This record gives sequence, C-alpha cells and structure tokens, in this order.
Amino acid sequence: METFIRPENEDDYYIVENLTREAFWKPDKKPVGCDEHYLVNKLRQSSDFIKELDYVALADNEIAGHIIYTKSRVIDSDNNEQETISFGPISVLPEYQKKGIGTKLINFTFRKAKEMGYRAVMIYGHPEYYPRFGFKNANEYNITTPEGKNFDAFMICELFEGALNGITGRDYESSIFFDINAENVAEFDKKFPQKNSGRK
Repeated sequence: METFIRPENEDDYYIVENLTREAFWKPDKKPVGCDEHYLVNKLRQSSDFIKELDYVALADNEIAGHIIYTKSRVIDSDNNEQETISFGPISVLPEYQKKGIGTKLINFTFRKAKEMGYRAVMIYGHPEYYPRFGFKNANEYNITTPEGKNFDAFMICELFEGALNGITGRDYESSIFFDINAENVAEFDKKFPQKNSGRK
C-alpha cells in the first residue's frame, strides 16, 4: 500500500477531526465516545500549535492518518526554560491501523522537527510501543512531570545525540490539554454523524 504524506490544510480539518473520532471512539465513554477530535480542533487554535509539523497521510486516495505537534518546555530549578515539542493525538482510521501509517507519520515528522532545530520530543504514550522510535523513560534525562513525578508512560526522544545534555527539570505540555470541558466536547460532537454513545 502506497502512502503519501503532506501538510494538513484547512480543507482537511473536518475530515481529520472525524478521522480522529473514528480512531479513538469508545461507545461506553461519557458524555460521548471520545474527546480527541475536540482536542485536535482546540490545539489548532492554540499559540502552542506547530503548523509546520501538522501532517496527514493519504492511502487509497483518502486521508487515513494524522499527526499534530505542540510546543512544550522543560523548566529547571533556576527557572531556565528549554523548548521541546510534543505530538498527539496521532490518529489512523481503524481500517488502516497496523499497516505502518502511524510509523511513517512519526518518522517523517521527526526528520522535519530535527531540520527545524528542535531538540527533543516529549510524550505520554504506551511504553511497549514508542521505544522503537528512540523514546526512553524521562527519568533517564532527569526530567519529570510538572508535579515532579515519573512513570513508564512519560517518555522522551532526543532528535539528535546529546540533545538534552545539561538539561534537567520539569516538563510542561500546552495548557490546552488540561482545558477539555465535557459539555463543550458534547456540543462539538454534534457536528459529526450520530454514533452509539452516551450522547443524548
């Protein structure tokens, strides 16, 4: 299967949001089956959104996958700040999952991010999956969550060797990730085809 990767454009927005909804939908989740499609919409409006790293993957002449990046930062005990980046949600239509589309999106955008001068990518993800891309537990870099904690899902990938030498502290994601209101999600979800969910 041939996959073509290109930048997302405004004409893709609804398609990508619906794709994200399909990728993450859980019928038993309340008030609707997911909030990731709403998050994608909100992230695009944020000053932390990195438009140059916003890409879709096309397969069989349709948009089958999407990745979105935002700015994050590590702040040390002296309040010195180092910019990093985070990706997510990364979405692939269910019928195209496990066919390498997500891998291609990550590898492609990592190369772009490195060319743009970014040092490292921070994520909260599956610790069994992401090490294949170079991710390691953040504890190896003496970097913690804003609360000073660490756990297996909190991972970092240096975009070049030694990128985080001398950089320690607490990692802060975009505040948009913490501004997801259930009522707003339910209202936003009405734009999309009806699905089996807790939506009334």
